[in-house]
Parts: sequence; structure tokens; C-alpha cells
Amino acid sequence: MIHNLVKIKNSLPSKEAIKDFIRISSKPIKLREIARVFGVAPNDRAALRRLLTEIGDSPKNWRKKEASDIPELCIMKIYSIDNDGIAIATLVDNPIENAEFRAEIDTSLKRGRSPSLGDVVLARIRNKQDDKMTAELIRILPKNKYQCYVYGRTFKSKGNWYIENADKGTHRPIFLDMADHEKLEEGTLIKAELVKTSNRYLKKAKLTSIIGHVTNPQSILEMTIDECNLVEKFPEEVLKCSLNPRPLKYSEREDLTELNLVTIDGSDAKDFDDAVFAEPTGDGGWRLIIAIADVSLYVNEDSEIDVEAKKRGNSVYLPGRVLPMLPEILSNDLCSLKPNEERACLAVEIYLDATGNKIKHRFIRGVIKSRARLTYDSVQSVYEGLFDEGKFNLPDGTLHNLFAVYKCLNEASRKRGRLELYLKERSIKFSHEMYPIDIEIREQKQANELIEEFMVLANICAAETLEGKQKTCIYRVHEPPSSDKLAELVLLADEMNINLPKSPNFTPQQFNLLLKKGMKTSNKEILQNAILRCQSRAAYSTKNVGHYGLGLQRYTHFTSPIRRYSDLLVHRALIAACNLDPNGIMKDSKELIAETCNHISQTEQVAAKAERLAVNRLANIVLSSLLGTEQEVVITGVTVAGLFVSIGNGVAEGFVSRKSLPDDFYILDNKKTQLIGRHTGWRFRLGDILKTMVSEISIVSGNISLSWITGGCKDNYSSQNKRKKVQNRKNSKPKKGKEKRL
Repeated sequence: MIHNLVKIKNSLPSKEAIKDFIRISSKPIKLREIARVFGVAPNDRAALRRLLTEIGDSPKNWRKKEASDIPELCIMKIYSIDNDGIAIATLVDNPIENAEFRAEIDTSLKRGRSPSLGDVVLARIRNKQDDKMTAELIRILPKNKYQCYVYGRTFKSKGNWYIENADKGTHRPIFLDMADHEKLEEGTLIKAELVKTSNRYLKKAKLTSIIGHVTNPQSILEMTIDECNLVEKFPEEVLKCSLNPRPLKYSEREDLTELNLVTIDGSDAKDFDDAVFAEPTGDGGWRLIIAIADVSLYVNEDSEIDVEAKKRGNSVYLPGRVLPMLPEILSNDLCSLKPNEERACLAVEIYLDATGNKIKHRFIRGVIKSRARLTYDSVQSVYEGLFDEGKFNLPDGTLHNLFAVYKCLNEASRKRGRLELYLKERSIKFSHEMYPIDIEIREQKQANELIEEFMVLANICAAETLEGKQKTCIYRVHEPPSSDKLAELVLLADEMNINLPKSPNFTPQQFNLLLKKGMKTSNKEILQNAILRCQSRAAYSTKNVGHYGLGLQRYTHFTSPIRRYSDLLVHRALIAACNLDPNGIMKDSKELIAETCNHISQTEQVAAKAERLAVNRLANIVLSSLLGTEQEVVITGVTVAGLFVSIGNGVAEGFVSRKSLPDDFYILDNKKTQLIGRHTGWRFRLGDILKTMVSEISIVSGNISLSWITGGCKDNYSSQNKRKKVQNRKNSKPKKGKEKRL
């Protein structure tokens, strides 16, 4: 029953009366309907609007609402999307105190652009059950409409302060409204809150906090961490929990300390979560042991550490800085397989034949003592014959046995049909004072591939065991490329005069063959990037769709539990499945594990974004000396707006705006491989070498802008013909006044 539901002329109804009216209404209520029902005069409608704002925006004024009271149309923010296109979203303006309402939205039904992580959408609630609310996607709202904070560098112009936005796609500055200008200096990195303004072309923001100076690399990292909502420090209860680890009981484990296990990692690695050993079996085959840190011993399910690790999802590796998933006492000490120290492990023992085919395997909960901490470079030097094992105080054959197994596995995986992309990785080199001084290009070598092959094999064994024991498996899935992306790749291959069948079977082998046909070095780089862009994003799922890139029917992640929560869950599942611990029981249901898969897939994407932002920004500190210099670049991408180019053999990527090209009206050809001047005949194609001027290097956004000087090609014959046609049309038209004389 509605109390106080009467028409009272020239007065406002109570908040409770309005709430009751909205509660019993079968459809969303508009202001004019409320005004009509309660008899609010036109002059009082502004006051009524303010009253409705208070009711909707203040949780304190609406404590007792339930899920059934949420309006049918509401604004929600998407925080996860699974492989089936089902998004989980939360209310943006949650009117209920101490409650969080989530809804499932089927994004696959949306025509046009599908929403992505972080998008704010307008949704219609369909099912208001407390345990599982569902909604229908109406539209994706403008990207920056609900963005509360911006990050950037301050600068002063004509007496006013502005912000150079750190968002890479934003070029327009933001007006900074400050009460105290003396606190600020140019080049300061800040966080600011957007405020309303009547100027639609100039955003306005209010200073929230000062982060540091733009030339300070630590300030750059702090901004990146805050911008991506990452967390570095652990709560006190988590740190306290990590100080009381469970004891290592040797009687319950298999002793592997006599084996010559070694760890092989990058030179800057601090946590060592895998060690390897190989020996011949006497019949031409091999015995391979891959030992992984037993993190589950120290991280109990549902403990404070476990909850925090699940929340983080993974460690984040920024240049010169790590945001670990586990407290340092675990990640860098107790769980790390340090040399000459006994450590708990979960190992897999694998027997292979002479050609690298797996005969059998078993999982072991044991204790190991690593013989050495090796780097990829040191192992590569032994592989190339520059040194021998004796240099690292290892018995003869320790590494050569590993090399022999690697060659067998590598050949077997090639025959299986994996995608062979050899991508360059940028790495920032720091001085002793942790200032970026150089950019290194790291290429994949045999030592890196050796560990990758071993880890892939261990992950295959884990997936097979969990499937065989009929346990819930967290698969690492990678779906085939979409037909739309493949169509663009076919056009690119055609532009490079690479013949493909009309309906190419784009298996990984087909991609590898395509790369072999691109004989030129520049073409290979372009093809590799194009093939990489074709690929779907790998993710975690309880539904197995296989791993396209590796050419595998089943695959999981088992080898890095220190830095990936998925691997920790797989460890627990294996311990339970193989009866390696009497108390090893997975408490979570398959539904909860599926939800965790969505979550850690998203945290992985955020970590990758943060790393990319940090590398671009710190690289631009190193490259700042190039401002105003001439640089030879290669076109790697073509858009209507201009050209993406590679600088310094992949050291950086820049953009040449269409505005800096020779004056003309440019169009993008159907194959999207070249920009063509309609009148002058200028053509700029993928792989063309240009001479450019570096016109802008932005540290906060990571952008590099260049201006064209020379390069490309000009089709003089085509442009002359066009000019002749235009002139002929002009000449064919009678001049004004001629008809009258005739």
C-alpha cells in the first residue's frame, strides 16, 4: 500500500512516498509522471528534480532497498567477459549501502561493436533474482562520459594550467582548475578529477594528487600502477599470515635432492619457480623431470594470502619493478627454487622415446635442491660451444642432456604444427641509479625455446592427468582467428604477390608457410605483425576449446604458481587427483572456478596493458634526444589518418600524420595496404622506407609523432592523366557569355 499517495497542490511529496510509488510501478518512471501523480506545480519541478537526485544518488537515504527495487533501466560497468560473450557488470551508481549487485549480460547479441572490459553500458534488467541477475544490453555509452579521473603532465599556457592527457588516443589538453597554483610546476605528473563544464570542446579537471615529475622513472611507474588500478603493498593480515608458513614434512615427500636439477631464467629474475633435469634411459629414450615450486604448501585455500593472490590474479612485471602476486617472503624466498637450498616441489617425471614422443608420466610431491641458478645467456653460450658445464660447476652432460631432449621436442612440436612467430621484445636497460639509459631488443634463442618446450610438455601432462581423473581443469584456451581478420590477411598477402588458395586452410602450418613466402626481411616483419593481429586472445576457461597456436587439443598452465593464480589452482587439483595429500580437496565448485577463470583472464590483460604502457613511457625518456632529428623509418601500418612506422629497427613505433604528407586528398585502398593521393599520385605502402623528422615525443602517453620529408612513390603518369581529364572537362564547358554572342 502507498502511504501519502495523494495530490497535494504546490507542495513536494515525501521521499518515502516517491520511493513507494517507484517500487510498485511496472515500468521506469519519468519526472513528469511523478509530478502529475503528486500534483507538483511547474514552478516546483526543479525542486522535485533535486529531491529525486538525492533519493537516487545517496545510499544513506535508501538503505533498505532490495534487488527487486533496482530500476529496470540502469547504468552498469563491465568488469569481465568470458569466451562465450557473457559479461559480468556492476551498477555504476549503486544506491544500496553495503551491497554489490551484479548482472550477466549476453554481449554476443549486440550488433556492431561489442563492449569490452571497462566499458560503461546502458542495460535493461530482465531477471532480479538475488543469486543471478540478468540484463539486456541497450547501448554502449561514450567512453569518457563516466571517467572520473585523468592522469597526465601539467603545462602552462597563457596564464592557465593544462593537462597533457596520458591516454594515448587523446590529443586535446584538459583545463586544470586549481585553487593553489603555487604547488605546481610544469612537467608534474598528476591525478585529477573531471568536473562538469559547459565547454563541449575543452574538458575541465580538478587536481586530486601530485605523483612526481615526468622525468622521474619511478613517478612514471607510480602513475601507470595507479592508472591501471594495480596494487603493490600487501595488507597487514596477509603479511602476518606469510610469516607463519607450514613446515616442510620430508616423510610425506619423495626425495629428489640427488638429481642435478638447475633453474634457467632471465638475468633479472628474482623468483625461480621451475627446475629441470634430463638423463638417457639406455634405450635411446630420455627421462625428463620438471620440478615446480610447491606454492600450495604455503598458500592454504581461502586463507588471507590465497584471497589476496586470487584478487591480484598474477604478478605484474614492469621495467625495473615487480608487483608480486605473493608476499616477497614467499615469492623470492620460501617458494623460490634457490640453488643449494632444499625446497618443496610438485614435479612431473616424463619418459620420452628417441623422437620426443611421450611414453608415460607421473606427478610427484617431492623435495629438491637446485644445483645452479643459470641465465638464458649462460645456457646459450654452452649451446653454442663457447663454454662447457664445468664453468658453472656442473657435472658433464647436465646441460647437453637438456639440449638433446630439447631438439627432440622441438622437432616433434614442429611436426605437430605449432605457430612459429619469432617476435622481438623490447627491454629497458637501467643505470645503477635506476634511470633508463638504453632500449635492448631481445630475440628468442635456443635457450629460451628449451625452457618453453619443457614447460609446454609439463602443461600437457597436467591437462591430460586432470582429464583422465575427471577433475575440473582450468584450460589455457586459444581459439582460431576470426574470418574477418583472415580476410584482411589474404589481401595483404595478395599485395605482396604471395599466392594463396581461394579458401586457405589457416592452420598454424599455413601461417608458417605464409611467413616463408615473405622472402624480404621487411615483408617478414609486416607479415608477422599481421598474423599476430589475426590471433584471438588466449584465456582461461573450464570449457576446453583447445589451443590453436600450439596445435594442442588440451592445454593448461602448471609451471608458474609463484606468479599465476591459475597454476596454483591446477596444482591443488593435481594434488587432489593424484592423492598426493590426504587433505588435498578442491573446495570450489566448477561454477566458482569458471568465475575465477574470467577474473584471472581479465587481470592478465590489465597486467599486459600496464607493462606495455610502462615500456613505451620509459622508452620515450631514452628516445627524447631524437626530438628534432631526421630518422629513417619503415611503414608497418596504414590507416586513413596516417602511417604507423617502425623506428630504429623496432626500437620504437611512431605515427606519421596524413597532414604532414604532400598536400592531397588521401584515400585508403581496398586492401588497406597503401594510402593514395587522389590528385597528385603519391602512394605510401606497407614496407616503404621514409625519411622523417621527429616532431613530438610524449613521455606520459608514449606517443611519437613524425613528419614526412621524403619517401614513398609518386605515380606521375596517373596524376598527369587525371590533370588532363580535369582540364579537358574544363575546356569542354562553354565560357560564360558565348551562347549570347552566337
